[in-house]
Amino acid sequence: MTRIVTVDASPDAVWTCITEPEHLAHWLGDIAAFPDGLVTGAQGRFAWTGEVVLAARVLDAVPAERLSFEWSEGVLGPTATQVTFALKPTEGGTLVHFEERGFRLDGSTSQVRASLRALAQGWTVELDELVAYAEARAA
Repeated sequence: MTRIVTVDASPDAVWTCITEPEHLAHWLGDIAAFPDGLVTGAQGRFAWTGEVVLAARVLDAVPAERLSFEWSEGVLGPTATQVTFALKPTEGGTLVHFEERGFRLDGSTSQVRASLRALAQGWTVELDELVAYAEARAA
């Protein structure tokens, strides 16, 4: 799953929105708990009230450039997927290249398609929320 969005905010402003737990909780889930912050090697969790809790570990964090983490439901394990946000300055804003990979999808072709469609719809909503949140903060 890959998506590219443009944010009318600086890479530093977008970086704040994707790496500070209090800001993450405004656009991605309801809870982003990382006691050591979102730095390389840090562990934490994301949660959606009444839904799911994802354990997470930061794989790479290069300020204002790249954040990569793995996450999976419950505890980290072989079903973890890798999420990457790569930031690139553009004229008047930031290009955000998003990718989530490493899915192990089982079932019939129609079940796999439905799962991928649901994933794409979910990330479309979340990334649109990131854009709106970062732009509102930068205004």
